[in-house]
Amino acid sequence: MKIRKQLLEQEKISYAMDHIEMPEGGIDCSEGCNPYGFPHECVKVLKDFEPSHMGAYPHSDALYNAICEFWQPQIEVERENILLTDGSISALYIINNIFDTHNAVVLGVSPQFTDYYMHAEMIGIDYAPYQLSRDENYKFDSYEFLAMHFVADKFAEASLPAKDYNFIYIDNPNNPTGQSVDIAEIEEIVRKARKKDITVIIDEVYGDFMPKENSAVQLFAKYPNLVVVRTLSKGYGLAGMRVGYIIAHKELIGYMKKMVNPYMVGELSREVAAEALKHEEFIEACKKDFSEMKAEIREVLNPTITKKIKNGPDAGKTKKVRGPASGRLHMAETLDTNSLFLLYHDDEGINLKDEFYKRGVLVIDGYDFKGLTSAAARVRLPKKEDFPKLLDAIRDINAL
Repeated sequence: MKIRKQLLEQEKISYAMDHIEMPEGGIDCSEGCNPYGFPHECVKVLKDFEPSHMGAYPHSDALYNAICEFWQPQIEVERENILLTDGSISALYIINNIFDTHNAVVLGVSPQFTDYYMHAEMIGIDYAPYQLSRDENYKFDSYEFLAMHFVADKFAEASLPAKDYNFIYIDNPNNPTGQSVDIAEIEEIVRKARKKDITVIIDEVYGDFMPKENSAVQLFAKYPNLVVVRTLSKGYGLAGMRVGYIIAHKELIGYMKKMVNPYMVGELSREVAAEALKHEEFIEACKKDFSEMKAEIREVLNPTITKKIKNGPDAGKTKKVRGPASGRLHMAETLDTNSLFLLYHDDEGINLKDEFYKRGVLVIDGYDFKGLTSAAARVRLPKKEDFPKLLDAIRDINAL
């Protein structure tokens, strides 16, 4: 059989799975879905769903209308700017497939969402990531990113080949670190990319955990080279419904529609998702809990200390500051309101996933992300009632 060469030669690495093995009596901090589930108002939609709607193809406008209304405070979005997709992974696969892949190169950020770049490589796109540095706590530096890849003399300084990029892929917030990039920095990347005819894909799968004002959706009308991916799997807790969508210029959406099944996202999923988008207060409550849990983790890893101010008008007074590491475990740069974060250990020989599993906590092995090893682990915060188990595990592993 004439199977695509990349499929024969490459092994797919992915942390996404259809089966998980929970430690006995343990908690799941691995899957990216919302530990608090979904807005309770969605249950009524499920109960009131008209069964006869299951017999016809999905044509409901409810979700299109809800998406347009959801973004109304920031920007006007029309139905022709939207493509509904079966989750965000399907959205990314669709985007990759509308472009010419011959000698194509995508500039990514490492570590980031594994399934995106694995799919790109499987269809013949070369993945060339900008590597986040452990020494810089895996913080994304947009100015270095731009200088390294868009300024000719910087290529020479870094001994990098000057690549002709077709796409830029940035997950914002980043998966696995959970950090977000400011909208002004995103716009600068998109603006410079447009001058070089580069398409920028901003994956906002975890975007509901950052301020809506920081979303790249508000830029799509200004930049025809911008594609934004969203989902209701994470913040709105509808992972099992498989609801995602793409927002972009009408021309790009038109090309995508030529490539896809016209009946993506079932009727029931459309109606439930439309209801979920009406309840941003649900997201705000989740963000509050996540911020409080991350603050407790920071206090374990870098306890607060009192420091005397030496200079200025407040000289001689004291202030509370974050102290040095209390042990050997560290939390990478992250957005406090996001459910995700990355931990890494000083001992490169340790397997953090195994250490957490021994303590009844299921996490994602850092090895599943390009640029990381098993001495790192991606963690998704649990419900607050389960948090003490995670915190105890972190405290214990920090001392190893």
